[in-house]
Amino acid sequence: METLSRFATRRPWPVILLFVALTLVLGSGLGRLTFDNSPESLVPPELPAYRLFDEVRETFGAADVAIAALEGEVWSPEGLASLRAATEAVAEVEGVLGVTSLANAQRMEEVDGDLVIEDLLPERIAPSEIPQIRAYVDGHPLYAHRLVSPDGRYAAVILELDTSQDMRRLNQALYQAFKAHWQGPVYLSGTPALSGYILETIQRDLPIQMTLAALILGLILYLNFRSTRGVLLPLLTVAVALLWSLGLGGWLGFKLGMISSILPVVVLAVGSSFTLHVLNRFYHELAAGKGRAEAILLAVRETGLGVLVSALAAGAGLAALYSSSIPQIKFFGLLAAFGVLVAFLAASFLTPAVLSLLKNPRRLPDPERPDRVSRAMQKLAPVVAGNRHRALGLAAVFLLVMLLLATRVQVETSFLAYFPKDAPPRVATELVDRVFGGSDTLTVVVEGNLKDPALLQAIYRFEQEAKALPEVGSAISIADVIREIHRALTGSYGFPSSEEGVAQELLLYQLSGDPEALTRFITEDASAALITVQVRSLPTGQMKSLTEDLKELAKRTIAPFADAVEFTGTTVLMLEVMRLILHDQYVSLALALVLVAFFNALLLRSIRVGAVSVLPLGLTIAGQFGLMGMLGIPLDTATALIAAIAIGVGDYSVHVIVRYLEELKNGEDPGGAVRTSLYVSGRAVFFTALAIGGGFMALLFSGFAPIQTFAKLMGFTVGATALFALTVLPAALLVWVRRYRKEAGNHA
Repeated sequence: METLSRFATRRPWPVILLFVALTLVLGSGLGRLTFDNSPESLVPPELPAYRLFDEVRETFGAADVAIAALEGEVWSPEGLASLRAATEAVAEVEGVLGVTSLANAQRMEEVDGDLVIEDLLPERIAPSEIPQIRAYVDGHPLYAHRLVSPDGRYAAVILELDTSQDMRRLNQALYQAFKAHWQGPVYLSGTPALSGYILETIQRDLPIQMTLAALILGLILYLNFRSTRGVLLPLLTVAVALLWSLGLGGWLGFKLGMISSILPVVVLAVGSSFTLHVLNRFYHELAAGKGRAEAILLAVRETGLGVLVSALAAGAGLAALYSSSIPQIKFFGLLAAFGVLVAFLAASFLTPAVLSLLKNPRRLPDPERPDRVSRAMQKLAPVVAGNRHRALGLAAVFLLVMLLLATRVQVETSFLAYFPKDAPPRVATELVDRVFGGSDTLTVVVEGNLKDPALLQAIYRFEQEAKALPEVGSAISIADVIREIHRALTGSYGFPSSEEGVAQELLLYQLSGDPEALTRFITEDASAALITVQVRSLPTGQMKSLTEDLKELAKRTIAPFADAVEFTGTTVLMLEVMRLILHDQYVSLALALVLVAFFNALLLRSIRVGAVSVLPLGLTIAGQFGLMGMLGIPLDTATALIAAIAIGVGDYSVHVIVRYLEELKNGEDPGGAVRTSLYVSGRAVFFTALAIGGGFMALLFSGFAPIQTFAKLMGFTVGATALFALTVLPAALLVWVRRYRKEAGNHA
C-alpha cells in the first residue's frame, strides 16, 4: 500500500485520470437507477408466501387494491352524477384495471323467471328515486357500509391497480381525475397509494439530504482544518465513492426504495472519516517540519493501517447485511460496503495525488499549543488510567442493563408507521379505517368444490364471524354473490340445496351479466375462490394477532369442507418481513461482529487485540437496542440497519489501538502509550465522530418517521462509540494489552 501511495505522490496525474475515467464509467449507471418500494420488493421471491401471492395474482388478476374516499353529499342527484363522472374518469387512467363504486354498481331482480341484472343508478336520477336506491344499497351485503358511509357523507371508490406501474405517477393521475369531477376532498388510501407517496418522498428528500449532509460535513471539516482543502478533499473522495456505488447499482439493475434513500448519507458520513485521518496526520507532519512529499508518505504510512482496518471493518459491517433475506436490505449492504471501500481507496491514493500538486497550507497547527480538544484529551488520559477497573466495571453493568431493556424491542413493518401523523396517506388511511371499517386487505384462498352448498355455507359463516371482530370492516366472496343471486330468484337469502342448483344460478348470472365479474371471486372450474377481508391498518403486533385469529377461525369453519385454506396478500407479506427482520438481525449482527474482530485480529496480528477492539462496538450496539426497548422504538426496515451500520461507522477506535501499539513498540510504558494515543488520535476520533454524526443528522429532515428515528439513534451510536473508544477501550488496553509483541503489530 505504501508503494502504491508513493507512486500516487510521484505520478499524480495518471492516478487522478484513472479515478476520473472510472468515475465516468461507473457514474454513467446513475441514469439506469429506478425506484421501487412496493411490499413485494421487501420479500424474497423464493419465499412460499410470496409464491402463493404471485400465483393468486396470476389466477385472479395482478392487481393491488386502493380505496378512495370522496367526501361530500353523496345521496343527491348532483352528488351521484359527480360520482359517476369521477368513476368513469379514473377508469380511463392508465394502470387502472378495475373500478367499483355506487356509480357502476348493479342490481339483480327476477323477471318472469329470468335473472335481470341492470345498473343500480338510472341514466338520469330524479330526487324521488334516491330513497329507493339508498334503501336497496343499505340492504345489500356487498354494498352496505362498503361503497357509501352510513351517514351518506363519504362515497368509496375501490380501485384495482396494475402492480407494474409507477405508483407515483399513477397516484398523481388518479388525484387529477377525481379532482376534475368531484368538488369535495379526496382521500386515497391503500398500499399502492402509500407506495407511491413513499417514492415521491424519496425523490424529494434525496437531494435535500445529500446537500445538508455535505454542508454539515463541510462545516465540521472546516472547524477541524481551518482550510479550504481540508473541506474539499474529504468531500471529493466521498463524491467519487457515491458516484461509483450508485452507478454500480444502476449497472446491476438494483431498484432503490425507502431503505436505499439513506445510502448517500451513509457513504458521505462514513467515507469522509478516512480522508480526515490522512489529512490530520499530514498537517501534523508538516507542523513538525517535514517536507510536503515526506509528510504525505508519512501520513499514509502511519495512518494507513488504522484507515485500512477501519475501512475493512466498516465494509464488513455493511456487507454483513448482504446475508439478509430482504432484497432491499441486501442490496443496500452491498452498495454501501462498496462505497465505503471506494472512499478508502480514494483517501489512500487520490488524496495523496492531489496533495502532491498543491502548495503547503499557510496555516498549520502548533504542536506546542494544542487546541481545546487536544487539551481535553490530555486531561482525560490520567483519569482513565487511574480508574481503569472502575471503567470496565461500569461498562459491564451498562451492558447487562441494556441487554435486559433490549428484550422489550418490538418489530414494526406497517407502511402507515413510516409517515408523520399529518402526512396525506396516513390521514387518508385513518379516515377510511374509521368510515369504511378498513383500508388493508387479507386474502383467503379456498380450494375445493366451490359448487358444494356446504362449503359455500362454511365460507359465509366464516365471513359473518370475521365481521364480528372489531378490526374487520367487511368480508366478501363468491358466497355473497350466490346469496344475492338466490335472493333475486327466490325472494330470500340462502344457498341452493345442491351442486346443480349452484351451477345453475352461476350460469344464469353469467348469461345475464358480465361473465368476467365472477373471475375476481372464483376460478372458471370452480376449484378455487377468494375471500377478501377488509381490515383496519394496524401495528404489526396487532395485525399478527388478528391474522392468527382469522386463520384459527378459517380452520374451524372452512377447513372441514375444503381441500386447502391459505392466507395471502400484502399484509401477510409484511408479516413475513417482520419474521425475516428478527431472524436476519441476529445473523447479520453476529456475522458483522465476527468479521470485524477477525479483520482487526488479522491486521493487528493479535487475537487479544482483535477481541478488545470490538468492545466499544459491543457496548454501543447493546446501548442501541436497550435505548429502543426503553423508549418503545420499534425494529423496522430502517432501524434494522442500525447495528450493522454502527459497526461500519464505529470502528474508528482502531486508530487509538494502532497508536497505542506504536507507542509500546517504541518503548513507552502502557500509561504513557495511552496518554499519547489519546492526545494524537483522540482529537481525530472526536472530529470523526462529529463529522459522521453530523452527516447522519441530515436524515432528520426525511419525510419518513423511521428514518428520522434512525438518524436520532445514529447520533447516539456515533457519540456512544466515541465515548467508549476514549474511555473503556484505553482502560481495556491497560488491563489486557500491556506490552508490545512482535506478532501484535508491525505498523511501520
